[in-house]
Amino acid sequence: AYRASGRWRSETVLDDLRRAAAATPDKPAIISYVSGKPARTVSYREYRSLVDRFAAALLELGVRRRDVVAIHLPNWWMLTPLYLACSRIGAVPAPVMPPLGPRELQHVLLNSAAKVCFVADSYSGVDYLQRLAEVAPDTLQHRVVVRTQPAEPVDGVLDFGEFFLDTPWEQTHQLPDLAGLDADDVALLLFTSGTSGAPKAVVHSHNTMYACATALAECYGWGPETVASVPHFLTHMAGSIFCCYMPVILGGTSVMQDDKDLVLLLDIIAAHRLTYIYAAPVWVSMMVAEQRKNPRDLSSLRHLVSGSMPIPPQLIAETSEVLGVELGTLWGMTENGPVTVTKPDDPKGWGAHSDGSPVGGSEFRLDGEPGEQIGRLLVRSPTQCLGYLNQRELYQSCLDADGWFDTGDLARPDGRGGIRITGRREDLIIRRFGTKVPTLEVEAVIAQHPRVAEVALIGYPDEQFPSTDGVCAMIVPDGEPLTLDELTGYLSEVGMTWHNWPDRLELRPSLPRTSMGKIQRTVLRRELERPVGAADS
Repeated sequence: AYRASGRWRSETVLDDLRRAAAATPDKPAIISYVSGKPARTVSYREYRSLVDRFAAALLELGVRRRDVVAIHLPNWWMLTPLYLACSRIGAVPAPVMPPLGPRELQHVLLNSAAKVCFVADSYSGVDYLQRLAEVAPDTLQHRVVVRTQPAEPVDGVLDFGEFFLDTPWEQTHQLPDLAGLDADDVALLLFTSGTSGAPKAVVHSHNTMYACATALAECYGWGPETVASVPHFLTHMAGSIFCCYMPVILGGTSVMQDDKDLVLLLDIIAAHRLTYIYAAPVWVSMMVAEQRKNPRDLSSLRHLVSGSMPIPPQLIAETSEVLGVELGTLWGMTENGPVTVTKPDDPKGWGAHSDGSPVGGSEFRLDGEPGEQIGRLLVRSPTQCLGYLNQRELYQSCLDADGWFDTGDLARPDGRGGIRITGRREDLIIRRFGTKVPTLEVEAVIAQHPRVAEVALIGYPDEQFPSTDGVCAMIVPDGEPLTLDELTGYLSEVGMTWHNWPDRLELRPSLPRTSMGKIQRTVLRRELERPVGAADS
């Protein structure tokens, strides 16, 4: 059915790139900013040549079909050509978010058995080459560094500029014919922490990514005129879809920046006439504040979409008033990309009441008690991933016999054929920038500290953005109590990603538990949310 409806196809994004390079060779495909300044503009002609050269370089390194290539880079111009270079030879790119700590990076490299890993020499004060040297497993055969500053060669490390950019490997290696690429083969591994255990590797095919990338394009009527930007790391699902794959599929332009400079983002909208942005609510809020302070010409911006967490109704109104564009609200997951979104024919400000209706052939179902509107959200979609790498049983446990995927979220009908998310799993903590804290994994690490007897990680309303969470570690001490500084210092030493660290620490004589011994997180959350000095009801 997905093939018959055009949601899936026999081609891949490499065919889209070939067409765009033939039809509009000089059109900017990628416009990049590094450290707040223009870095490089890549035309479609250059894009196609770079993909071929990088693909041939990977062949020279012995990378073959279904081998995994880890790409641990910030939003630099070579990121998306490397994605497509992997696909060009049937290899699988595995984007790795820059904020991941060494502990998580090692898990990604081990779980994926990556053959090659690309890293920056330094970014945001972190020596990524040194970090990779400390955690690289034996399965990693090649390390490639993208340098921002000249440096002496390092044994066993390839220089990206010298080996990939400046050497014409495409002249000595025969690349496979595009017709031989399988649109149902694995195209991307995306790692997500979720709420439990170590990061999961979500497996997407060319077709599921195509369905993701075209879902919103179809809904909003986008085409080659689209100029898109995502001010988040493009090694995450939203960035990969909306700033890497979608512009190429449409023959549009991707504009990327490698920092969180909201002043620059608004300047970019005005300078490059951006038409579309996807951003987490906190980014939208900061855009509103900056535009109020220093207005720019944002008249080109046709669509601004947000998701990943509840969106305050006031932000919907402020976006329309200050940025001059209706804020669309989206619901989706790394497992299935965009599933629901508010649409152009919805009432003005509808995002304050809804998380949208299905797009791109997606379906939803609410499973709940008879007579109740709220139910557990199940979805079925051409965007649905193929599974979790090396975790077949875990993925199968989320599916029923008819292919419905249990998201774990609670929702109710919005009255217009869509949904409103009403709740989430009790152990889910979402940070203000949309990242999810892997609660059980962090608890397991903290519990290994010799001065911790028990621990529960609990989310509480972020003071600056109450629809998102701060993180409190509730600890039953074993001996001398820890301080927050001691706890975060310990997490830094073991390589835990910094955005998973607690913001608060509370010491308790015990943790409330059910008769089955399960920690009562709802009770703890209620205590955190209660004003200081308030009496129990």
